Amino acid sequence: MFLFTYLGYSQVGIGTDTPTPGYELDVEGSLLIQNHFKLENLESVNTESTNLNLLLRKSNSNPPGEVAKLDVKSISVAPVNIINYRFHNLNRDNVNNVNLQYDASKYIVGIANFRYEGQPIVKGRTGSNYTRLGYFVSRTFMQGGTWHLEIRNRERDSSNNDSIVYYVSLIVFDRNYFKELPPITANLYGFSIGSAPAPIGL
Repeated sequence: MFLFTYLGYSQVGIGTDTPTPGYELDVEGSLLIQNHFKLENLESVNTESTNLNLLLRKSNSNPPGEVAKLDVKSISVAPVNIINYRFHNLNRDNVNNVNLQYDASKYIVGIANFRYEGQPIVKGRTGSNYTRLGYFVSRTFMQGGTWHLEIRNRERDSSNNDSIVYYVSLIVFDRNYFKELPPITANLYGFSIGSAPAPIGL
C-alpha cells in the first residue's frame, strides 16, 4: 500500500469565478466591514513610492463600514498643505492685517518659514542712553471666522515705502484630521520656572 500526500493551494473569489493569481482572496464588487479589520504596518517608504493611497472605513455610510480610498493627489485639500506667499509694495514694513480667507472652523494655519528682504529697519533713539529696537512680529491669528496674518515691527518703520519684501510659507491643517485638546492654564506665581498640568485626552 502506498500513501501519497498532496499539498494543494486554492484561491477564493467572491463575486468572480476566476480569482486573480497570487491573491488568497479576490473580491469583485463592494466591500463592507461591519466592525474592524487587521492591518499590517508599512515599515518603510522611500521618496519614489508615490503610488500609495490611504484606506478608510467610513462610519457615516449606510450601512456603516464602507471602505473608501483617499488619494491625496486627487483631493483639493490634504491633511497637511503648504502654501507660499510673497508680499511686496508695502507701506513701510507693515503687513498689519491680511485676511487669508481660510475658514477658521475648518483649518488651522501656522507659519512654517519666513524670509525678509530689503531695506533694514533703523533703530530709534529716545534720550541719550536709550536705543529703541522695537519688536518684530510674524504671526497668524483668527478674526471674524477666518485666519489673518501680521508681519511688521510694531514700533519702528522702514524709511521708505516699497523697500521690503516678505516671503512666508504657511502650513494649513485640515481640522478633520486633528483632535483639539482643551486649553491649559498654568500659574507661575511670579516665577520664571514651574510646571503646567498634563494635557487631558492624550
